[in-house]
Amino acid sequence: MKITNIIICISSVLAITGSLSSCKDKKQDEDIMIEKIIDKPQSKAESMAAKTKSDTARWTGNIYNYTIRRVADTSLEDVENHESLFHDNRIELTITRSDGSQFFSQTFTKSSFSGLLRREAKETGIFLNLAYDKSDSNHLYFVASIGSPDESYDDFSLVQLIIDRQGVTSVAAYVPDPESESELKNKSKQQ
Repeated sequence: MKITNIIICISSVLAITGSLSSCKDKKQDEDIMIEKIIDKPQSKAESMAAKTKSDTARWTGNIYNYTIRRVADTSLEDVENHESLFHDNRIELTITRSDGSQFFSQTFTKSSFSGLLRREAKETGIFLNLAYDKSDSNHLYFVASIGSPDESYDDFSLVQLIIDRQGVTSVAAYVPDPESESELKNKSKQQ
């Protein structure tokens, strides 16, 4: 019986060894394929509607046509205003003479007026609009408005854009004419 037990033990060891070696022969696929999906962060900023306005201005006895085009500019830093995120705007002003020749064309952003803006307007204001104001013998005057795009808030700043006869621009603090102040504020705020 001892010999039978020894033979059974040897057979068992051989069977275990054989099964282990057959497991080694099976090649395990160690590459695990997992598809990684990376979502591109989407901007949650809102944009004001694009707007184009054309009109005329009388200057030095002549009629000048001007066009103001506002578009959201995603290349500019987004602005948080009253707990909402907005794309800031750029505004292009084009002025042509009555014969159709171009007198002036330039694009402006809020930074064009930053030297005259309060800290709050620089940080949380959106470039809302540009509106024709008046002319004198040497200059055309436009007013830029920077502030909240939400009409329920009346927080915005007005800055004057001045264009001389050579098409050179300068900016100044806006000093309203008492007779036209409310009319101009309405034109400047209009979106």
